[in-house]
Amino acid sequence: MKKIWIGMMILLLCVACQSSSSDEQFQDYYQIKEQLITQHDFDKDYPFCVRVVFNRIEDVYRYDLIIDQPQVDMYYIEAMAYANENDQNMCPVLGIVDDSISHLKVHYVDKSKHYYKGVQLSGQTTQVQSVKLYISYYLDEDKTERVEKYIEVEP
Repeated sequence: MKKIWIGMMILLLCVACQSSSSDEQFQDYYQIKEQLITQHDFDKDYPFCVRVVFNRIEDVYRYDLIIDQPQVDMYYIEAMAYANENDQNMCPVLGIVDDSISHLKVHYVDKSKHYYKGVQLSGQTTQVQSVKLYISYYLDEDKTERVEKYIEVEP
């Protein structure tokens, strides 16, 4: 009986730690989303190509925000796209509420080590419109120099 009790306590401790990390990630998500909603000053200079493509699917549009052709090495990318998503629809994200790792390196691709040719954020909206993008990344693998950008991508 004592072993079962100890096992249950360990299990509860593991779940509590995992929940705390998840809560933190969603707190970051909501904070970044709020910043995107209120953002009016956008970066015009950034070292990569970004574009948005819309495809009509029944009575909504699917948008794909594509980030590629880096001119600098970009490590541990975090990104969020916002196209007026409401509270029922989650904004497409990369590396914020999940543990995915994505890097873009100039002229280098190795998917087994998380180095990609490009990354993509996909969402749905009711109309073709500009999409706001938050992106942050590090310029080195040791995470010493972080860059944050707010970009408005026109269709």
